[in-house]
Amino acid sequence: MTEAAQKIADLTPSVRVLSFADKAEAGAYVADQIAEALQQALDERGQAVWIGCGGTTPKPVYERLNEAVLDWSQITLAQVDERWVPTDSPDSNTRMMREALTPAIDAGLTLESLTQDIHDQQHCADKAEAILYDLGGGKAPVFDFALLGMGPDGHYASIFPQHPINAEVYDSPRLVLPVAASDGSIEPKLPRITLTVSCINASRRIVFFITSQTKLDVLNSMARDTNPYTSPIGAFLAQCPVPVDFVWTA
Repeated sequence: MTEAAQKIADLTPSVRVLSFADKAEAGAYVADQIAEALQQALDERGQAVWIGCGGTTPKPVYERLNEAVLDWSQITLAQVDERWVPTDSPDSNTRMMREALTPAIDAGLTLESLTQDIHDQQHCADKAEAILYDLGGGKAPVFDFALLGMGPDGHYASIFPQHPINAEVYDSPRLVLPVAASDGSIEPKLPRITLTVSCINASRRIVFFITSQTKLDVLNSMARDTNPYTSPIGAFLAQCPVPVDFVWTA
């Protein structure tokens, strides 16, 4: 960690916020943390499995990861969530991740999309879940790293405020669930596929990468609200079994 990274808030005993001078420095730190976790997994288990989020914020992280000297042929990246759209759509996180990680993919990285069927949303979730069980050797996988983001409404993955998914996503025995689109007045405006909370929890390291003062203010205001319908991020932090870092920059 550079001197520019400092703990600026202890939201709970197991949650900390690390502040960086700019997006480039913050992104470099996150990429280095991912590469370190993946190399440790390769050293200890011979393979690595991790999950990553979509959106614009993590794209430079993925691009920087291409510079890491890793045995990409033994590494699999799955998604935290995805919009239920064709993978060549401009709205597809699979497309963004594939483009950002092209050199690593060419070197052997396996990218597993949650969009496995564009005709039936439940079937899509079922097929994605089957892939995750395969990654875990027939059991729920344990991820070596989880890179997540948070929206200005306090959502993470595809778990949004006031959405019916909150009634089951925390306690569901499933690994993957379909998320219905809203009526358009609130997010999500597109249907989505998401990992469940128990699936995300099965991560050895969890890091959120967030930018803007707005999101930091939302985090500070929601961190102690554990009602998933009003504060998804607060509900997640209250039950997460491992320490969580938020890497933040304005």
